[in-house]
Amino acid sequence: MSLTVTSLASGSSGNAFLVQTMNQALLVEAGLAARTIERYLRQRGIEPAALSGIIISHEHHDHAHGAGPLARRYGIPLICSPGTAEAMAGDWKGLDVRPLTADGSTVGEVDLWGFPLPHDALAPQGIVLRHAGYTAGWALDLGHVPDHLAVALAETDLMVVEANHDREKLITQAPYSWPIKNRILSPQGHLSNSQAAELLAEVGADGRKRTVWLAHLSERANDHPRGVLRFMENYLNMAGIKGLNLAVAERNRPSVAWHSGAMLQQGLLFEP
Repeated sequence: MSLTVTSLASGSSGNAFLVQTMNQALLVEAGLAARTIERYLRQRGIEPAALSGIIISHEHHDHAHGAGPLARRYGIPLICSPGTAEAMAGDWKGLDVRPLTADGSTVGEVDLWGFPLPHDALAPQGIVLRHAGYTAGWALDLGHVPDHLAVALAETDLMVVEANHDREKLITQAPYSWPIKNRILSPQGHLSNSQAAELLAEVGADGRKRTVWLAHLSERANDHPRGVLRFMENYLNMAGIKGLNLAVAERNRPSVAWHSGAMLQQGLLFEP
């Protein structure tokens, strides 16, 4: 029994993660074009029709863009909060939409939970899934760290956390209008590197070994991925946090994969 997670892409242009067990495959987020997701799946020997579900955190384009077309084309269930289902009701009319809640649900061999996140969507959620004693969790698109978040992620073996921007670079260098900058900086916007580092330190204080993927890095308002990694490593070292194995889920291409047996397989999976 094993659990494998592959980052297909993570950024403002689209987020998608492939989850595999021995007997099934799921998507967490489908923010890429459906044809792109199909291509990535087939490169891994998976026919899109074999997906047992697509889990969506919220209705924004970079998380849900390909979900409806894939679900309609192949009869795949969509799993999300009731609020996200309401927001997508027009696009998802007639599709099999199932609730993701804090009470939990099961899709094949995988147990799922949702938990609320502070973002400017109708009912955005973080996602936790568990299979064969291993747990993966996602906290993407959130403007601040709510009190319950570290608890929700405490049992994860793989934790995917937003590190969207460097606050100073966003304010002084990013080519965005002030309304967009203020949206990103708001309590319902996106996590900065510093906020993400504080969350990692809180979760990692128990000393448990985990893999952490820094995700949803901004192309225009953040450092190069290597620089973000250095910042996080320095912060955690200064805080005395041990046991977190850091990597970056890169924009626009598959980049990292995690396996419950090996704990981390990092690197470019194929040339773009």
